Amino acid sequence: MKMDRFVQRAADGPAYNTTGSFSHLMLDAANKTLLAAYDEAAVTYPMWVRQAPSASDFKDLHRVRFGELPDPEVVPEGNDYPDKQPGDNRESYGVEKHGEIFSITLEAVVNDDLNAISRIPQMQGNAMRRKINRTCYAILTANDALSDNVALFHASSHGANLDSNALAVSALDTGYNVMMTQAGLNSTTILNIMPRYLIVPAALSATALQIINSTADPTAGGTSAGNSNTANIYGPGGPRRLVPVVDGQLDGNSTTGWYLAADSSQVDTVELTFLQGEEAPALSREEGFVNDTIKYKIRQTFAAKAIDYRGLYQGNS
Repeated sequence: MKMDRFVQRAADGPAYNTTGSFSHLMLDAANKTLLAAYDEAAVTYPMWVRQAPSASDFKDLHRVRFGELPDPEVVPEGNDYPDKQPGDNRESYGVEKHGEIFSITLEAVVNDDLNAISRIPQMQGNAMRRKINRTCYAILTANDALSDNVALFHASSHGANLDSNALAVSALDTGYNVMMTQAGLNSTTILNIMPRYLIVPAALSATALQIINSTADPTAGGTSAGNSNTANIYGPGGPRRLVPVVDGQLDGNSTTGWYLAADSSQVDTVELTFLQGEEAPALSREEGFVNDTIKYKIRQTFAAKAIDYRGLYQGNS
């Protein structure tokens, strides 16, 4: 009767996970084994996203970017030196809480002879890490406006860092030219930004890896991969080496879109910030007093934001 009350309570009230929720786990122990948990691929956002210093509170963070000083001018004899000031702009965002609770009855825990419940904190941690990864890649795919009210990637503004070229050596050439000729805030300073990462969905991984690992241009017209006489400057030993970043998170938005990103030490691209003290997920457990339930809670406070378009480029939009 007590077990029935727990099951009924789960149906009518809070969404507790009871033994009824784990019917396959509670089978006769002599005839069951627990399937291995998914061995999830490591997240890829740390390769190209910059982790900023942790925030001390939930207030908006203001990332101010000073522009470049104009080139010094000739000062004629007897004339005053001109007073020049750099421009500036800023991007603002604040960290937000993310989390969930997993609830289970005492009976389900006691009957868990395969120790499946012990995996819950690890599974919650994996889920949070996936969420951070998804958040970072959503910045690329959402293409939201920056503080200038222009989309992060734009075909005519933002240095024309958006085009429709399919991934190929010639398309990488276009992306390089765009990023290297991006102007600073004063519009006259050319920044010579060098792409560092080639970010692609899983569907483009073979093409990307073929380009990066071929000494000859695998996309040169009319020849099979590796048989072209055209040197591949993106290949081994070439002057334009790119680090491939492959993430299946991108495939849900587009299987053909690809991106170039500069090293965040050269220019701001996408920034990830945690609340101070929550650089790792905060895990807690609570045992019920008025009912025999156990709750596992995970919380992590973070946010990600595109800071500057100059170090990012999108192809095949």
